[in-house]
Order: sequence, then structure tokens, then C-alpha cells
Amino acid sequence: LNYLVLEPGEALFLNANEPHAYLFGDCIECMAESDNVVRAGLTPKFKDVDVLCEMLTYDDGPPYMVPPLLIDGGAERYIAPVPEFLVDRAMVEAGGAVLLPASPFVSIVVVVEGRGKLEELVRQQPQLGGGANSVDGLVHAVRQGSVFMACAGTALQVRAEERLLIFRATAKHDLAEAEAAGGGGAPSLPTTTAASASASASASA
Repeated sequence: LNYLVLEPGEALFLNANEPHAYLFGDCIECMAESDNVVRAGLTPKFKDVDVLCEMLTYDDGPPYMVPPLLIDGGAERYIAPVPEFLVDRAMVEAGGAVLLPASPFVSIVVVVEGRGKLEELVRQQPQLGGGANSVDGLVHAVRQGSVFMACAGTALQVRAEERLLIFRATAKHDLAEAEAAGGGGAPSLPTTTAASASASASASA
């Protein structure tokens, strides 16, 4: 196994059938849909050694790091080399604001640190003779430990009352494609073959 210390804001990708273990610290893990987890050890739960030995890839190499990309609105985006998901990270200083662009898919939002406000901005479909407009939606008070589900086509305005760290996970999509759709119908996702264990990405908080 590779021993790796992730600094805040760093992320790595783990492919299916690769064993991993967290030793200490906090991180956000986003995992593709899976109906099977095979445990290797360090747990009182069932360990299927035969299946584990059969499924492992036995690939030798350095960790697959995922560098963050700065997106419009001020957030950082981690794009894994799989079609199932992507992760956004926003660190907002007290008094500041960040916009998480609308995703054409449902999103899960987790507040890891701080306190502030989360405002939903829903983009209306274009009307005859005019363009699409964003309209104000619900405003939520958020703090460390808050978890929300955001509907498809909903941008999120994050305002920090104290330093705020927030993550959003959603299905992988292209920003330009989502913008062209106006937050409406979701683009199709590529299909993948199911594996014994699912791919995941971990970002250090």
C-alpha cells in the first residue's frame, strides 16, 4: 500500500477493487453506487478472503491525485476519471460568498465547518421573447454538520457568517452543457460495467 498524507484541499481517486484505509484525520469520500463491499481487515465485520484475493487488481503505482479546478463562482471542482460523480469544495471566509453553479442532477451538500446561509437559486425556463432568469428560493441557516439535498437545476449561493467549509457531490456533467440546458433536462450519463467494488474519491477537509 502507498502511505499518503493529504493536506487540506488535496484529493485522490481510488478505482474499483483497490483496498484503502484511513488512519486519522477528516476527509470527504464520494463513492459510486455499489452493492458490494469486501473488507480486508481491521474490522469485526465479515472478511471474505477468497473473494478479496480474486478481485484485487494488484496494480503497483503511485496514488492518482485529483487536482482541484477553479470554477465560476469561486468554488473548486474535483473531477474524477469516472462518469458517476464529481465533488465541489468551497472555503468561504467570514463575510464572503461563493456560488455553486447549478447541476442538472440532484446534489448532496455537506457543511464541514463554520456557520452561514445557503440560498437556493432556481433558474426558470426561457419565456417567449426573453431569456432565462435566476429567481431567489429558500434560504437555509447552515452550520457544521448540516446536510442538504439540492434539486436538479438549483444553484447555491453560500454566504459565511464565520469561516465556512462546504462540499457538494453530484453526478458528473459539463458546465457548458448544464448552462445550455438552463437547469432543465439532465444530460445522459455514460454507462459503466459494474465491478466488485466501486470507485471513490477522497478530499481532505
